[in-house]
Amino acid sequence: MSGWYLQKISIEGFRGINNEGAPLALKLKPDCVNSISAPNGVGKTSIFDAVVYAITGRIPKLDDLPVAEKGPSYYLNRFHAGGVGTITLTLVPAGGGVEVDVTVRRDAVGGRTVVASAGADGNAILADLNREFVLLDGKTFQDFIDFAPQKRGRSFAGLLGLKRYSSLRQGLASLTNTRAFNNHFGLAGKEAKKSSAAVSVQRARANIKEAFTALVGDEYDPAEAEATMLAKAHSALSGIELLKPLCDGRTFEEIDPSGCIDAAKAAEGGEARAELVKILRNEARWSEAVKAAPGEWHGNRLVELADARDAALKLTRGDLFRQLYGLSQTILADDNWADKCLCPACDRSGPASILDHVRDKIAAFEAVETASANLAREWIEQGWNQLDELERLGRREDEQAQLAEAKDAGLKGALEGTRTRALAEWLKTLTERAVAKIKELSERKLALEKSLPEKLTAVVEKAEAARRLQSNLSDLRAALREQSAIVAELARIARVKSFLDRASTCFASAESAASARRLAAIEPISRDIFAAIMYTDVVPALRKRAGSEDISISLAQFWTLPDVSAQAVLSESYRNAFAISVYLAAASLYGGGAKFLILDDVTSSFDSGHQFHLMNVIKGQFARPGVPDGPQVILLSHDTVLEKLFNTNANDGGWWHQCIQGTARTSVLPQSGAIHKIRDATLAFLDTGNTDDAAPRIRQYLEFKLEEVISKVGIPVPIGIAFNDDKHMAKNLIDAIRAAVDLHDAAGRLVLDGAQLAGLNTSVATIVSNYLSHWATGQTHAFTAPSLKGVMQAIENFAGCFQFEHPAGSSQYRYYRSLSQRM
Repeated sequence: MSGWYLQKISIEGFRGINNEGAPLALKLKPDCVNSISAPNGVGKTSIFDAVVYAITGRIPKLDDLPVAEKGPSYYLNRFHAGGVGTITLTLVPAGGGVEVDVTVRRDAVGGRTVVASAGADGNAILADLNREFVLLDGKTFQDFIDFAPQKRGRSFAGLLGLKRYSSLRQGLASLTNTRAFNNHFGLAGKEAKKSSAAVSVQRARANIKEAFTALVGDEYDPAEAEATMLAKAHSALSGIELLKPLCDGRTFEEIDPSGCIDAAKAAEGGEARAELVKILRNEARWSEAVKAAPGEWHGNRLVELADARDAALKLTRGDLFRQLYGLSQTILADDNWADKCLCPACDRSGPASILDHVRDKIAAFEAVETASANLAREWIEQGWNQLDELERLGRREDEQAQLAEAKDAGLKGALEGTRTRALAEWLKTLTERAVAKIKELSERKLALEKSLPEKLTAVVEKAEAARRLQSNLSDLRAALREQSAIVAELARIARVKSFLDRASTCFASAESAASARRLAAIEPISRDIFAAIMYTDVVPALRKRAGSEDISISLAQFWTLPDVSAQAVLSESYRNAFAISVYLAAASLYGGGAKFLILDDVTSSFDSGHQFHLMNVIKGQFARPGVPDGPQVILLSHDTVLEKLFNTNANDGGWWHQCIQGTARTSVLPQSGAIHKIRDATLAFLDTGNTDDAAPRIRQYLEFKLEEVISKVGIPVPIGIAFNDDKHMAKNLIDAIRAAVDLHDAAGRLVLDGAQLAGLNTSVATIVSNYLSHWATGQTHAFTAPSLKGVMQAIENFAGCFQFEHPAGSSQYRYYRSLSQRM
């Protein structure tokens, strides 16, 4: 059998455990049910936190605190001078072998190091131990009941041994999210490029048609092969006798239109001919530029779309808030953020879901995105981003290039209504100037043509038409290449999306089916455990909807009622029993590298009877040694009744129990032997005159010695003291002891001799008058080191009054069996 048992935990400088120079060392037994008990505030939960950090690398309850609380700064003990927390887990291979010490350290800046003995890989071992059922506390069980079905299913996947599959399923679901997928691949930008390329293709074809007609004199047939069209264009140009030498031996696209014009100039030179060429060229440039301009209707349409975007934008508070809402949604939707009514930005809670509020706000931004997309599509499809030539020709030196400056905003769909109106007016101005310029050039051209021979004028016009045809053919090919490339890229992206969608669906079905099978195996075991804890006619049920991650909980039977809501009717103890039953059943079937469980304060909602039943289930039906191949269980508790049960079972070979005591400021130690360390440390403080640190230790030492006398001598105490920790005050314990002594003395059955009885009275007087009366009133300034040394001696003397030398002359002392019996 593979895996690890936990043999020892050693902690120093971490959370509530200072123990500077003397780590808290807790020895555990793999073949026993291990229990560790302590009063509240001593360090029990710090032990749990230390193991959590060692295995997982974090303590969620600290990391999830508001930033202002500085949660990570509380990992280390505030009183430890070294500023380093050290946790050592001593692990024993379940199949036998050499034990391994895995030591985890955290420094003051949050740095973490892992070192293992015997050449082992500490990080690999800790990763093997990191399973959901290894470290369980009351909150885990409460969350299991309170979680929404999907979150419950995801958290429970680890218990089923399917955590990696669940994580992969969630990852695939994230990848197939349409918005996230589109953003990752920049589909909006690629679609814009595709639309822009389509506009360029359309414009180039229109210009080709016009240039071809001007050159050849026939209508252009788009269905005609390009080679045929080029042959006709070549024939039209080479058919002019003057240009024939420049066309022979060349394809149409190899002909130089400028050379043709130069030939015309040479045939009949003069400034008028050069001016005509210039006018024709300018006329062509202006004509092509104005043809690209959207019409007035399209300008009005652009304004309408911009106004619609402005209206949607008014319902939001700008891009910064969009980022805020987006990040807030990410945090709130995360499974680790349990309270959806708690705002992650301001740490304030309200009655309504903050997540729903944030989604409403984001929906308003989505309306802006839709309006922006419509605006961007209109900008691209109508060619507003391709008016550079028109603006360059029509803009005067003192005027801004408004269209060029608005290009980026237009492509993003981020134009305001006011700016769009200005652009529409500016385009109208440019168009009017272009029309006027074309008219002017046309009039000048006609005047020059009248003064020049008609034939040569036609030569120049055809040469310019050839130039336009060549240029637009080149533009068309470039636009078609760009269009083809972007269409191919979009097709590849679509194939990726289709693959991911199919993979996500297929994997989700497989994971859901596996989870359902394992859940079906868990359910009968969890019902048996629940019945053994609660002994009632309530039958828990687990349900998993086919194909989903959701796990729903209910009651198959609630006394005489079938199919009842568990959350609606179960009390806290029943809820806790439900969750514990499910977790123990899962752990028994789907264990991992950790062959141990640590249960922290999981019985606080149970009464004494049900605590007893739970311990019987753990010891007899679940854990080692009752179940030979079961896990090692370690229980952490502060419950007094449960501690008494542990003490009762301490002599049982299958049970290992120990108590701890101390403070976060000084040290936390196991009770066996710890009291002597406390005594020695107290005397050391007093030797240096440090009464502030000595006084509280004296109280702790006194209470221990009093409880030791009561336990060893068998002195009866009132039930209020026996069952209530807050009644374990020194004065109450002294009174109980004195009452029992007085009763036996009055009955003539007191085993104490006269010297012991006198010494008892003297010790009590010293303890009460010189210490307890001042401590109870907070008058700690009355303590001096010598007086407190006297109190320490009085405590020793007090306990000594109940002891006798055995054997005689050996200097070894033992407690009386009772107040009336020596042995």
